[in-house]
Amino acid sequence: MKKRLLILSLFVLILLSPLFSRPQFFFGGGVEWGKLYMDESEMTILKGNTRYSNPKDGAYISHFVPTLEATFIPVADLGVGMTCSFGYGGVLGYNNGSKLYSSSDNGYSIFTDSIVDVSIGVRYMTVMAKEKYLSFTSFAQYNYHGYFLSKGSVDNGYISKDKGGVSNINQHSMSLGIGLMERYDAYYFKIDLSAQKPLSFSSFLDSFNSSGWRMSMSATFGVVFTILNENEFMR
Repeated sequence: MKKRLLILSLFVLILLSPLFSRPQFFFGGGVEWGKLYMDESEMTILKGNTRYSNPKDGAYISHFVPTLEATFIPVADLGVGMTCSFGYGGVLGYNNGSKLYSSSDNGYSIFTDSIVDVSIGVRYMTVMAKEKYLSFTSFAQYNYHGYFLSKGSVDNGYISKDKGGVSNINQHSMSLGIGLMERYDAYYFKIDLSAQKPLSFSSFLDSFNSSGWRMSMSATFGVVFTILNENEFMR
């Protein structure tokens, strides 16, 4: 009987804990800009692409991706919670290691060369200045990036971006990042910086030995849902 009462009490506490822990839910949209510096396997994929030809050491693809992001903080005083995001965008330009190509050269765009980004991870927030609701954030995430790059074809010396199929780059990576957040009661604005390293599922050490990596900077604006007691400050 005592065990049943104990289990029931714990269950009730878990159900009621959000009412006392002031959980916070952040939901917003923004944009991300960054670069993918390719490793040997990704450069091999691009060698068969007419529009992304002859990649050399230091080759990168720059991107612009609109995103949706959600973060749930179960206990505001601890500031640790789950975060996830989804983005769909396109290529801004391509540097093959010696020459920079832009949209005016080979027509890079969200409609021709699309990118899908999905991430999930853990985020930490801590208040730096209560008067301004300024917070420092840091995060660790698992990411999937899908690059769908039109191969194009050569017709009378001109490169067509509408024919020739698609080159696919599917990258799984881990990222570490930091950021600053300014909160205005029910709204927030956040800037994040992150660095990402590809994951190798066959060998963990290969993830560090790979020459490829990705960097990004994002800006997000959204709303905050929280439960506060009367005259209680939102942290």
